[in-house]
Amino acid sequence: MGFVFALLAACASGHYATVDPGHAAFVIPHHIAEGKGEGEDLPADAGPPETHAALPPPPLSGSAPDPEPLRLAEQWQYAVLYQAGGVSVDGVEKRTLPKPVATPRRMGRFALELWIGHELIDRVRFDFPLIAAEETPGVTRRPLHDPPSLAPHAVVRMSVLVPASPRATRLVLVDRATQKSQELPWPPDAQPSAPPIAAP
Repeated sequence: MGFVFALLAACASGHYATVDPGHAAFVIPHHIAEGKGEGEDLPADAGPPETHAALPPPPLSGSAPDPEPLRLAEQWQYAVLYQAGGVSVDGVEKRTLPKPVATPRRMGRFALELWIGHELIDRVRFDFPLIAAEETPGVTRRPLHDPPSLAPHAVVRMSVLVPASPRATRLVLVDRATQKSQELPWPPDAQPSAPPIAAP
């Protein structure tokens, strides 16, 4: 009944008004979602207003999607070594190509990733010959009559071009099969090579 009386009282205070030329309208005064001003009549021990919880930082390597490829003529040529189940950088050399080239997008177990803080700005994937088809050690047991594995005793070198981005602040070497990563010096001028990413 209280709602009906409130509705009748509101209608009683209404009046006709012309909203558009030739169109009459009945206007009822109303107040929706009105409350006290921010911070008024709060208890003394209420404390500061609640804020949204900070979002967790994105993953640092391996799982972010490939970004738009960089297109640069200045490149760093990395000599990457696979030996005794681990990966390391054997040497780095600066190269200037005749014209800018885009970073190729391909599949690969390993990757060199350029980062600015939590932003991935480029990723160069690669694989080692004879190693790409190998199963990750410790994940599955090989059948008794399976062909012998070459990976444990293989020594393989690869040359990988990484864009010499002046914006990048970090370079990470990633083994996606083992989920291991190793941060490398960036830029690599006169910096020591990083220790290998060892197999589990």
